[in-house]
Amino acid sequence: MQIVPHSGKMSLLDRVVDYNFEKLEIHTEVDIVPGSMFFDNDIDGIPVWIGFEYMAQSISALSGIYGKTQGQEPKIGFIMSVNNFTANKPVFPANSVAKISVRQTMRMDNIVTFDGNISIGDTVFATAVLNTIEIDDPKAVLEN
Repeated sequence: MQIVPHSGKMSLLDRVVDYNFEKLEIHTEVDIVPGSMFFDNDIDGIPVWIGFEYMAQSISALSGIYGKTQGQEPKIGFIMSVNNFTANKPVFPANSVAKISVRQTMRMDNIVTFDGNISIGDTVFATAVLNTIEIDDPKAVLEN
């Protein structure tokens, strides 16, 4: 909650493994276990399309960690689009660890693009390009 503005069941990341401000990247993990948000007993795992939210929360964690180093509160961001989402497998299987990597590839003012991927072991399960926008006052934007 200190670095990602999600709480309760919608706080999906289990760990921040490492981050690098010079490379503008972060590595996080999610434990795929029964009882997790979005776990589906019928497929014995979590649908891979949920991975875009894992990537989005990883981006939020990178922003939040950076903000903390600058003495700032985490900025609120919105996903503008998810492009080229590729699912190489349909399901993150039960009792595995999804490893999420996101790296900033472009910034124009408050518009930021990230490349993301999710793997389990040596297998890449999903990749995507996420276009985001950082908002200083989300309440004002939503009211308009």
